[in-house]
Amino acid sequence: MHSLKRIALALTALAFSSVSPADTIHEMANGAYYHHQSGWIFPAQIGDFSLVGAPQDINGTVDVIAYYARVSKGVRTVASVSVYPPDSAEPETTPASIKATPIAVELSKQPPLRAIRQTYKDGKTTRATVYFIDTGPWIIKIRESLPATDKENAPILEKFVRGQRWDRMQPSSASSAHTPLERQGN
Repeated sequence: MHSLKRIALALTALAFSSVSPADTIHEMANGAYYHHQSGWIFPAQIGDFSLVGAPQDINGTVDVIAYYARVSKGVRTVASVSVYPPDSAEPETTPASIKATPIAVELSKQPPLRAIRQTYKDGKTTRATVYFIDTGPWIIKIRESLPATDKENAPILEKFVRGQRWDRMQPSSASSAHTPLERQGN
């Protein structure tokens, strides 16, 4: 009877194994990670920022998030990088979901890529800066919060944004011509 229980457990596990979601994140050489669905690479290091832990899927979906941190003058700064499809159900997935003035920023000429940058008050003493980059089939959101008085780190975040692996994303002709905000008619 003991062996029958083992067989039943093995068959049950086998039956449910095809139901489990596909692994969206794969480890690469040198501490980097690859998001299977989008082709996005989360490098281990981007400028002064280091990847903190492994990227994670969000609520079992194809949406993923990774965190990067740097320490300068005893202050730790953390930035998050999220990759998700335009129809994601997660909050704050479009510039319209944030009450802040959008500014268009050119990230690269090849591939042609622009972002919407928004900076807003995030709590009593901090401000957040968020970049939304729409590649067509995928949106990349990069977010960082800093003390409101810290003006020194704003250029460092932009350098971090520009240092991403944009060569792995191939924007559609529609997304390279217009930012997500422009396509929404705002």
